[in-house]
Amino acid sequence: MKKVNSFKVISAITSVALAASMSVFGVSTAQANTSGLLPTAKQLSDWKGKEITYYFYNDSQAELDTTKEQIAAFEKLTGAKVKLDVIPFTSLDTQLQARIAAGNAPDVARLNNPGLYQKVAMNLETHLGRNYKSEFVKGSTLQVTDPVTKKLIGVPYDLSMNGPFINVDMFKKAGVAVPTSWDWDELIAAGKKVRAATGSEYAFAMDKSGHRMSGPMSNVGAYMISAQGKNVLRSTPNRATKILKKITDLYKADLAPRDLWIGTGTKYSSPTSIFLAEQTPIFLSGNWNLSSLAKNAKFEFAVVPNPEERYGGGWPGGKFLMAMQASKTPDLAAYFLHYLADTKQMEEMCQKAFWIPTRVDLINSGVEYPTRSADMAIYLADTAKTPALTYGIQAFPTLTGNVYNKLRDLMTEVMAGKITAKEAIQQQIRYIDTQLATVKK
Repeated sequence: MKKVNSFKVISAITSVALAASMSVFGVSTAQANTSGLLPTAKQLSDWKGKEITYYFYNDSQAELDTTKEQIAAFEKLTGAKVKLDVIPFTSLDTQLQARIAAGNAPDVARLNNPGLYQKVAMNLETHLGRNYKSEFVKGSTLQVTDPVTKKLIGVPYDLSMNGPFINVDMFKKAGVAVPTSWDWDELIAAGKKVRAATGSEYAFAMDKSGHRMSGPMSNVGAYMISAQGKNVLRSTPNRATKILKKITDLYKADLAPRDLWIGTGTKYSSPTSIFLAEQTPIFLSGNWNLSSLAKNAKFEFAVVPNPEERYGGGWPGGKFLMAMQASKTPDLAAYFLHYLADTKQMEEMCQKAFWIPTRVDLINSGVEYPTRSADMAIYLADTAKTPALTYGIQAFPTLTGNVYNKLRDLMTEVMAGKITAKEAIQQQIRYIDTQLATVKK
């Protein structure tokens, strides 16, 4: 078992990148750490037999299995019950918004777009104290801080990093070296060469996601929203057009699975099954997919660095936990959130599901990944290379999902031949303007 010490690489983000790109909260060693907080005797008496609902989605079976184990331990600890509602990622926000509108909000939810729920989320500081935020990576709590009251209304549950997987067996068969560094032209050339040598259906595939496309755009120095609320895509339309065309051309030429984009409407979709079937040698996804691939791949695969053009690194993201104001047992809901994000539980989830932690104590100590530690080291190294500008869009959490999804849908239109890459970027620029206008009102 190898410990991947994440202190150096993630501290580069927490002390430099995040500090440079957004307003951050400091971490003071003098502030109390609530990790390991136990319920009081009165709480245990009050909670016995009470039930809360956890609205949850998972990227891997390991996440689901570990969550169920942790819920069982929580129930044993508190005497309360937790109803686990497992929701597909593709309908995560639509189902939750419908439930909230119908007065049926869950007590706690795992989210990737917390900005949509600022008005219905619980003020965690009421139950966990105003210093609780200092237990998490600087800046990571920005998306779950109320923009008006500045109170903490959620916690960052895990960090994520985009990056390519390659089928090592296919690369070896084709006589193509496993890359330790490359640019986008080299990635595409390698994919085409491996495809030709192995007879695979495709040369490349990526998740159907605007978030995923933001990584290649960052590599060429094209971003969408700055931490200051500016539409910075206006300053680099040619760079953005060039990289978007480079990738969508692969799909238009059937060198990448076009039907996965065009045939799935306006929903996220992943070519994981295509990669597992060895129909493509290169798959752009991220660390959340490592667990599923490790369990299901019948071939040797590896995480490799993101292509480097003007910049290296990938595109950051993460998942968040929120407790809802509508909870009938708010202290129990807040404690369940705290329990899931505690040191012990988070470390266990990182080890079993290949998460990157958000807690300062785990970042400082490092995490022991029982397997695939070399892959996790590459994700962490790319995290350190990721430019500060990639975090700018996170300063506007009510917009991030919309902006990513618009980019995804415009890419789909390019692949279908409805618009050009240049027209897609121009439309994206205008869309960002309209979105930013809603914030400034």
